[in-house]
Amino acid sequence: MKYIFKSKEIQLVILMILAMITWGLSWTNAKILGNYGDAPLMMFWRFFIATISFAPIVWLKKESFKISKGALRFIILNSIFMTSYNFFYFKGTQVGLAGAGGVLVTTLNPILTTLFSALFFGGFLLRKDILGLLLGFIGGAFILKIWDLNINHLFQTGNFYFIMSSLSWVSVTIITSKSKKEIPFIPYSFWCFALSGMFSLLVAVNEPLLDVFHFGWIFWLNMMCLAVAAMAFGTSIYFQASVELGAKKASAYIFTVPLTAMGFAMYYLGEPLMITTLIGGTLGVAAVYLINK
Repeated sequence: MKYIFKSKEIQLVILMILAMITWGLSWTNAKILGNYGDAPLMMFWRFFIATISFAPIVWLKKESFKISKGALRFIILNSIFMTSYNFFYFKGTQVGLAGAGGVLVTTLNPILTTLFSALFFGGFLLRKDILGLLLGFIGGAFILKIWDLNINHLFQTGNFYFIMSSLSWVSVTIITSKSKKEIPFIPYSFWCFALSGMFSLLVAVNEPLLDVFHFGWIFWLNMMCLAVAAMAFGTSIYFQASVELGAKKASAYIFTVPLTAMGFAMYYLGEPLMITTLIGGTLGVAAVYLINK
């Protein structure tokens, strides 16, 4: 029995690593999509495609599409923050640097999640957790080369959106971890995608929604990476980890994203690779180990 439990945990760890790779690539995908339209247009189609692609998974897993009143509260609240996250995420990558955004957001997420969980939801921090968070913060600072940044540059328009997206995602993580008593993560993921799509449609009501059918294969390739790989697969796996491992441990995996985000941005967008990126990524992986030890 113990072996089976360990095996499932290892499978979840592998899936989480793959999910984080898709998240690292997603920052480059979003930057490219920013050339085709504004944030409301992109986020609506991302949620719409993710919902359609995830529906068969609910059916194959023989989960029910029905939701209780208790679950509906979590779904509505989570969808609001998922919508706000995607708005700030697309706006940030449109006006700022994809690599810098991937680093800033994914470094702030686990730090703020762990701190908020401890401060407001009765969690607690062990010494290893504090050390892990400190290493993660230092790793992010190395990748950003924070010693070269001034306050005005740090909070320029793009970085402001990235900070707001991080705050939104912290809320998503904590809400999801609290939802496990009300609804399984698979139908929870589906309905969060669907309702977020409806919220996005309200924001995108004045956008040319059908113009996307005139865009070329580059648009659709990047959109599918965002909607199917990063969201339908990556986000649902993250939801599962938030439920089974808890918000603190699940968010710690995000420390592995900065290195991949910078790597993909370097390869596809021409952003330079620096030794500080490698040092910061290594410290991020060490942080994941400590928090999950």
